[in-house]
Formats: sequence, structure tokens, C-alpha cells
Amino acid sequence: MKRRKVLVADDDRRLRAALCVRLRDWGYRTVESGDGLGVIRLASREGVDAIVLDFDMPGGDGCTIARMIRRESDAPIIFLSGFDRERFRSTVRELPDTYYLPKPLDAERLRALLDACAGARLCEATA
Repeated sequence: MKRRKVLVADDDRRLRAALCVRLRDWGYRTVESGDGLGVIRLASREGVDAIVLDFDMPGGDGCTIARMIRRESDAPIIFLSGFDRERFRSTVRELPDTYYLPKPLDAERLRALLDACAGARLCEATA
């Protein structure tokens, strides 16, 4: 079975590295970006299965970045942010397969969401 690939985008290098270690422990492959422009470039080039996206990064806010990603990719986008959920409500409603998890991160909630997204995409691919 092919290991799914997750793009982890956060300008906090230590958080990004820790998250990538956790994802690899769970069996995912990872690619990383520390800025908004890198996320957009990697999302289209790498063929990722999901994107974990910090809201507040150099090179654009998360909502703008998510809209730009949607032009090139249908991979699920999971916002991680310390900002209040209300800030994301319109974007999450507007863009398909877009989710929000608060910081500090509950790793098991992230894992459950990634697994659910991967399962749904697998079902779509075999239908």
C-alpha cells in the first residue's frame, strides 16, 4: 500500500519538525514548508494527499493560501491555529475538504482527521 504524503506548513521550525516526526511515526511521508509561497508551490508539485496549514505565516495568511491551493489541488486542508475558530468559519464553509484544529494541537484529533480524510479519498478513488 502506498504511504500517503502530507505537506506540513508552519513558520515555527521546531513545531513543523516535531509534527513531521509524529506523522512519519504514523506511517505518512512528509514534505515541509515554512512560508505561504512554498506551500502553494509544493502543493501542486508534490502531489500531496493532505495539507496541514498554519494560519499566520510569512508570504500570506492561511485563508488566502488555502484559496490559491484549491486552484491547483483538491487535497484536504487542515488549519492549525491559535486563533479563534470564528476567524476560519467562512473559509471552512467556502472551500471543500477544509478543516480547523486549534493549537495547542491534540495529536490524536489530527490523526483521526487525517485517517478519515484518507479513507474518504480512497473510497472516492475506488467508486
